[in-house]
Amino acid sequence: MTMTAVLVLFAAILLMKVVGLIALSWVDRPPTPLPHPDPCLGPLLDLPVAPPDPERTLLADLRAGRITRDDYRAAMAALAARSAATHPLQTPSGPDS
Repeated sequence: MTMTAVLVLFAAILLMKVVGLIALSWVDRPPTPLPHPDPCLGPLLDLPVAPPDPERTLLADLRAGRITRDDYRAAMAALAARSAATHPLQTPSGPDS
């Protein structure tokens, strides 16, 4: 084979690879949801609104001065007790337990 034939063959193979990659990039893929959507964009994108986190709400109330430190501690203790009742701590059973 001559050098020209080798170059033409190489160019054809390279062109086929490029066309294949372009074709694969155009394949319809299902859109992947955002892992943590921006709450400001939620109403614009019709995203479901996440329920408010009670711990964050309590912290915001404490920082804003709407509740006292004692109220915050009591509410956090109640949240911890509720969490412990619904999701008890699982410990491994073994010779040390």
